Amino acid sequence: MIARFFREERDVHLLGLLRVAFGVLLLAYTLRRAQELIDFGYFGDVFHLPLLPEYLVPSRSGFAVLLCLQALGAALAIIGVLSQGALLAAALSGLYAIFCDRLQYHNNRYELLLVALLVALTPCNRSFRLLGAPRPGTGPRWAARLVGAQISLVYLASSLGKLFDPDWRGGAVLHLRFSQGRHITEHLLPEAIVAFVSRPWFAEVASLLAIGSELFLALGLWFARTRPAALWLGVMFHVGIEVSAHVELFSYTMLCGYLAFVTPELRERTVSWSTATRRGPGLAKLFQRLDLLARFRHETHAEPELLRVHDRGGTAHRGLAALRELCRATPLLFPLWAPLALVSYRRKPT
Repeated sequence: MIARFFREERDVHLLGLLRVAFGVLLLAYTLRRAQELIDFGYFGDVFHLPLLPEYLVPSRSGFAVLLCLQALGAALAIIGVLSQGALLAAALSGLYAIFCDRLQYHNNRYELLLVALLVALTPCNRSFRLLGAPRPGTGPRWAARLVGAQISLVYLASSLGKLFDPDWRGGAVLHLRFSQGRHITEHLLPEAIVAFVSRPWFAEVASLLAIGSELFLALGLWFARTRPAALWLGVMFHVGIEVSAHVELFSYTMLCGYLAFVTPELRERTVSWSTATRRGPGLAKLFQRLDLLARFRHETHAEPELLRVHDRGGTAHRGLAALRELCRATPLLFPLWAPLALVSYRRKPT
């Protein structure tokens, strides 16, 4: 089992996209740390709690240089120049800075840096290169599995922590948050709805649903039958977090980490647009650009029917069902997949 884990090889195309995504997140994180240095000063000049010996904590100028090198590593990872080593160096630099002062530690920051480090252990330097031709083929899959495991571990730890916390499980935490945000919701929702969601039993039900959702995400992402539903739930879950709370780059870290669960094999589906319609050729070009995951073979047909999609099994889908399958495999349109699945589930494929 262990030998098979390390020997498994899959297509490396998506690993390059994973590298670019975390390069962007690391660059944003580094720029935020630099802004903190400007606005609040250097943490080493005031009270701090290093995890390392004090002599290993850099000076203010040394920390500034470290941030510059970290930003450079993230930028090189994005453009694909020395990308694997650059991403690794940027992630390690960020972790080193946290070890210099435990007061700078936040779970979301640690998660970003840790997942970026794991991404750097994959052969992520072979695709999505701004300079130089891509090197398609297969590569070791074990590090990508570790990325997925780390994403699941976060959901599992969060859900179990809430489950064993009587205040969370009983709804007291969410009821307090609903009460604190009532002055905002009163301006956005009818009074009857505000009163409904302010009741203690509603907070208890919402708490149990939140715990169940995170448990489902921790496990459902690993199984082919439940993965689409888990991914959609995760997207909605993190959109809700972004709207209701300030968690820095946490939601973006988790959403980008979902790329580790995408099936690595490419072009296993087919999408065909009609050249007999006015919109067909333009939509065909647009969706070729949106197909970042390389899910589809892109074709055209001369019949009036605008869109046809064949799934992995070769089953043809038309109309709303075709649009549903297209949204399922296109990241930008993925939030539309579940509503379309609900309205088109009775349509028989051909």
